[in-house]
Amino acid sequence: MPDGIKIFGIGILSWIVWLPTLGALFLLLFNREMKNRIRWFSNLWIGLCFLISVPLVTGLGGGMHGYDKALGGLQFIEDYEWIPLLGARYQLAADGLSLVLILLTTLLGVLSVVCSWAYIREKGREKEFYIMLFLLQTGMIGAFAAADLFLFFIFWEVMLVPMYFLIGIWGGANRLYSAIKFFLYTLVGSVVMLLAVIKLYFIFPVVVQNNPNVVLDSARQYASSSLTDPQRRGQVNAKMMNMMENAILRAQGLDKQNDSAPLPPEYVRSSFNIAALTAIGPHIKTVYGLGLAIWLFIGFGLSFAIKAPMFPFHTWLPDAHYDAPTAGSVILAGVLLKMGTYGFMRFSLPMFPDAANHPRVRQVMVILAIIGIIYGALVAMAQKDVKKLVAYSSVSHLGFIVLGLFALNPNGINGAVMQMINHGISTGALFMLAGILYERRHTYDIAEFGGLAHVMPTFSTIFLIVTLSSLGLPLMNNFIGEFLALRGAFEANVVWGAFATVGIILGAAYMLWLYQRVFFGQVKNPANEGLPDLDRREAWQFAPLIFLIFWIGIYPKPVLDYINPQTEIVVAQVQPGYFKDATPAQRIQVGKEKTDEAQTVAQDQSQR
Repeated sequence: MPDGIKIFGIGILSWIVWLPTLGALFLLLFNREMKNRIRWFSNLWIGLCFLISVPLVTGLGGGMHGYDKALGGLQFIEDYEWIPLLGARYQLAADGLSLVLILLTTLLGVLSVVCSWAYIREKGREKEFYIMLFLLQTGMIGAFAAADLFLFFIFWEVMLVPMYFLIGIWGGANRLYSAIKFFLYTLVGSVVMLLAVIKLYFIFPVVVQNNPNVVLDSARQYASSSLTDPQRRGQVNAKMMNMMENAILRAQGLDKQNDSAPLPPEYVRSSFNIAALTAIGPHIKTVYGLGLAIWLFIGFGLSFAIKAPMFPFHTWLPDAHYDAPTAGSVILAGVLLKMGTYGFMRFSLPMFPDAANHPRVRQVMVILAIIGIIYGALVAMAQKDVKKLVAYSSVSHLGFIVLGLFALNPNGINGAVMQMINHGISTGALFMLAGILYERRHTYDIAEFGGLAHVMPTFSTIFLIVTLSSLGLPLMNNFIGEFLALRGAFEANVVWGAFATVGIILGAAYMLWLYQRVFFGQVKNPANEGLPDLDRREAWQFAPLIFLIFWIGIYPKPVLDYINPQTEIVVAQVQPGYFKDATPAQRIQVGKEKTDEAQTVAQDQSQR
C-alpha cells in the first residue's frame, strides 16, 4: 500500500488545504497600492496551489505514489490528535470521489483568479478580493478532504464567510440583498445539520456496543478494494480499516493508540470519524428504529438540498449568481453547488441507507429532482438575462445529479458524479464567457446583443463549444454523465427516466436559443460594432476547460475508474443485495415492483 506523499514531512493533503491560506497571509504583507504585484502574486500562487494537487494522481517518485485505483478507499491518510476530550481528530484523506473534486476545485481556483484580472482592476480592493478567494479555496478543499465529521463541519461553515464578502463587496447592484439571502439560506441548513451531527455523535457508541462484531464487518466492507472485481474482492484497505477500528474501539472505551488501554474517564466514548460513522449506518434502524434514521437523513439532507440547490430551496441561487463577480459565479457553480450533492453521496446515502431506500423518502427526493429538472429548464427559457439563464440551467442540471444519486444503482450514481464534474467544467466556462460580455458592455441583457459572431469570432467559437457541451452533445463531457444518470433512472423506474428526458430537450432549446439571439443575425446595436475579440490571456484561460470537455466526452474511462469503486460501496450500503447475481432486466423489474409497492402504500395511507 502506498505510504502517501509528504513534502517536508507534511502530508500532501495538508499542503493542498492550507497553501491557499498561506497565500492569503502573504497578501496581508503587501501594500494595498501595489496592485499589479498583488495581481501577479495571486495568479502565480493559485497556480502553485493547482500544481501541488497534481501529485495526487501522478505521484512524486521515490516511493511517493499517486492514488492507487486498485486499492481504492481512503488514501493519503493524515491522522493526528486534535480535541481528545471530544474524540475529534485532525483527519484528512481522499478516495476516488473526493480526489476528482479536489482536482476540479484547484483547477477552477486558477481560472477564477485568472478571469478576474480585468474585472478586479476596475472594481478595486484587489488585496481583499484575492484573500477571500484563497480562504474560500481552503474551505472547499478542506470539506472534500476531511475524514472527521467535526472537521468537515468547520470547513463547511468556513466557506460561507468568504463567499458572503465576495458577493457583498464585489457584486452587482443588489449585492447586499443577494449576499444576505445566500448566507441565511445556507446557515439555516447548517444549523439543522449540526443538530443531526450531535445526535449521530451520541448514538455512535451505543450502536457499536450493541454488536461490535457486526459493525466491524460493515467497516471491512466499506474499506474493501472492490465488490465486483474477482481479482480484488476480499482485499481491504488496511490503513483505512485501522482508522475505523480506532474509532470503533474508542466507542468500547479502549484506546488503540495506547495498546488498547482503557480510555481516561474524562474522555467521551465516541468519535467523529466519517468512515466509522458510515459503518454503523446499516445498524441504526436495528437499535433505534427507522424513525431516527429518517430524522437524521432529513437533518443532513436539508442542508445538502439547500446547497445543491434542490427545488424548492433554490431561490437564493439566481440572485447570488447574478450579483456575484465572475470569479464568485465560477466557484459557486463549479464547486460550491457540488458540496450539496457530494454531501448526499458521502453522508446521506451510506450513513442512513434505510432512510434513503425507504419508498416514501426516495419518492419525495426523486419527485423534487424531476421538478427541478423541468422547472429549472422552463424558467431558464423565459430569462432575458445571460447570467440568470445560466443560473437557472444549474437548477436543472443539479436535478439530474440528485436523480442519478437516488436511482441507487451504479449507473445512476456514476452518472451523477460525472455530472458533478461536467457541470463544473461547462457552467464554469459559461459564467466566464458571461463575465467577458459584461466587461465589454457592462450588461447581461440578451436584447443588447446580436450578431456578435461577426465582431468576436474567437469568442463566438468558444461559446458554441461550451453551449454544445452544456446541452449534452455526444463526444462532449455532459453527454456521458447525462446518459449514465438517465440509464440509472430508467433502471430504477421507467417513469422517472421518461420525465427526466424532457429536461434534455428543454436544455437544448434554451441553450440554442441563447446562442442564436446573442451571436446570429446582423449587428444592429452600434455599441456592439467595435467590441474587441478575446485577447491572448482570455483565450488561453478556456484551453484547459475545452480540453476536458472533449477528453471526458471521448474517453471518460480514467475518471470513471476513480469514482466507480466508491459508487459500488454506496450502492452496497443502500441496497445490500444489489450485487448478487441478477441481470439488468431483473433489476429494472425489481425497481418497478418497489415503485408499485410504494404507490400502493401511499394510496392506502391517503384512504385512511
